[in-house]
Amino acid sequence: MGRRPVNKLVYPVAGRPMVGWVVSRAARVSDVVIVGLGFDAGVVWSSVLEWVPGDVPVVPVLNDPADVPMAVTAANVLSEGLRRGADVLLLLAGDQPTVRSETMERLAEAAAREGAAVLDRGAPVERPSGDELEGHGPPMAFDREGARRFVDLILEEWEGERGTNVLNLNPVMRRFGPFRAVPPVDDCELLNVNTPDQVREAERCLGR
Repeated sequence: MGRRPVNKLVYPVAGRPMVGWVVSRAARVSDVVIVGLGFDAGVVWSSVLEWVPGDVPVVPVLNDPADVPMAVTAANVLSEGLRRGADVLLLLAGDQPTVRSETMERLAEAAAREGAAVLDRGAPVERPSGDELEGHGPPMAFDREGARRFVDLILEEWEGERGTNVLNLNPVMRRFGPFRAVPPVDDCELLNVNTPDQVREAERCLGR
């Protein structure tokens, strides 16, 4: 009782805020880091700035209102990347601290060749459709054409309802069509951190 809730993106994992792992690794492979911000935007932004090297530009994109679905945050971030002329756009989630820079780079390379790529979560073939993956969320990457189409699909699916769980990325990826499935280095990279047990698992993975 009496404890103030902590935004999970700034919850400490193996010595740094969870989002710090994501942005510091993304900065190794990206020309610019674009960050979608919603609840506790100032707190999350401060943590991001702490962990992105000073020579890598970092750009905030503020959700307005804050409680849009994750897919709409993705559309906002990708739209900013397109506006800035990016050829390949890497879409990451702040609660996936165990995805390695090398895997982010492989995703970007696959997207540059084939239009779109996602981290493989059990696809039966190398170019699956959305119905063939066990989960369809980030990390993923797109070339410019793929990013534009992905954003258009998100905006078509969303009718303005509020709440972070109204629209996830699964129905969008089902409509998107085939994309390259890039295998993870290990099962650690498939971890989304939402519970204390998953925090401990992430720390075990990061401690390797």
